[in-house]
Amino acid sequence: MTNTILIIADNQPLTAFALRTWAKESELFNSIIESSDKQTLKESLNNLFDEDVLLIIDIELFDFSDKDELLAFFQTHNQLRKLFIGDHFNEEELSLIAEDMQSNIVLKNVELEELKIAISFSLKGRYYIQSELLNLLMRKNSTQVKTGYEEVHLTPTEKDIVSLIASGKTTKEVAVIRSLSYHTVVTHRKNIFRKLGISSIHALTIYAIKAGLIDPTEYYI
Repeated sequence: MTNTILIIADNQPLTAFALRTWAKESELFNSIIESSDKQTLKESLNNLFDEDVLLIIDIELFDFSDKDELLAFFQTHNQLRKLFIGDHFNEEELSLIAEDMQSNIVLKNVELEELKIAISFSLKGRYYIQSELLNLLMRKNSTQVKTGYEEVHLTPTEKDIVSLIASGKTTKEVAVIRSLSYHTVVTHRKNIFRKLGISSIHALTIYAIKAGLIDPTEYYI
């Protein structure tokens, strides 16, 4: 069992019970806390400010008044690892969670094995978006990411770094794989984002899929 604390923020008894039961059996967490409303969630996070926490939350069941309040709430805990779950997500919600907040997200009807992967990625600080939601995000952003790939001149090294980052590798991991310094990879990453006119890893992933640099059937964001 690790020293990670799991917070389940979902007031649907069946979902909360299923997550709690699985979490206990997995032995990935040393304690499990349940929050049924925004106030108890806020109190839990404030009390665990210095702890290692994974939050699994269905924001539709909480009383956030609007997008700004939601963003402000989580900006207070910007180091918190989060996995958003829900019965469905519209384009605005998906964009907010995946792009603005750069958080992990799955539907509640996800298969157990995929949920395990999503939780594992979340614990490792890596990005994960369920493929069904990734496809929706790609359609939404089809006009926002440059489509004239022949006009975007990435070097072979930059293309390799794009594929590695989009496949979930951290900057440190890319540096080791490519035998480059950490700061060199950071510079490459900045140049890639500038050339593509993007500002997030999610947008980079969409570009990588559309440009054929990674295979979406083998990829977890």
